[in-house]
Amino acid sequence: MQIQQLAGQSIGTKNLARQDSLVIEQTLLIQELRLLQNHLEQLEEKIGQIVENSREGQILTSIPPIGPLFAASIIATIGSIGHFEDAAHLKSYFGWAPIRTQTGVSFDRTRLTRAGSREMKKVMFLVAWKAVQMDTEWAKLYKRLVPRLCFYDERKQAYKGKGKALGHIIGRLITLIFTLLKKDYELLNKLSPDTESPPPTRYDPELHQHHRTGHYSPLRREGPQNRIVQHSS
Repeated sequence: MQIQQLAGQSIGTKNLARQDSLVIEQTLLIQELRLLQNHLEQLEEKIGQIVENSREGQILTSIPPIGPLFAASIIATIGSIGHFEDAAHLKSYFGWAPIRTQTGVSFDRTRLTRAGSREMKKVMFLVAWKAVQMDTEWAKLYKRLVPRLCFYDERKQAYKGKGKALGHIIGRLITLIFTLLKKDYELLNKLSPDTESPPPTRYDPELHQHHRTGHYSPLRREGPQNRIVQHSS
């Protein structure tokens, strides 16, 4: 009781003018917060509409768990997938390209490159983390990778170093993103100006069976006519 009485007498201000100014300040800050929340809701709604009406957005949002905001970040960062020769260049641009330090015939360690977009490094981490938490093929792959890539701590009865498995998931997600966007980009470039564009090819587990193993390879050109084909590793 004594502590409560002392706190009531010592904490805060007793000046009525100061109390009145604090109430006004609090009221204005609450109104400003609500205004910012309203602006954020409008922006997210507009972003969702833009992504939904774009070919790249329709492709990206078909990949679980990429939503409109994640897709918008990816599209804004990439610009045009035609700027990237293969999936390895896109991984490096996203900051998820591994670098191996080698001594003799063995590798000492593997780390991520410090280059690339910091924003996309965060975005892809969140996408992958959400993917392994949901009922997706990525989650099944993650569960298979953890015992293979991680160290099991007997004392804690848990695997350590799960970031390695998550990094593999991110790399394969980026490869899938590159493959689908590049395929659509090359398809549109082959169309004549007066030809109506076909619907974009979206991700479908039945059509893209390699999603379950993560083995995606970039498109390659084959034959004298430079026919575009997709092959698996």
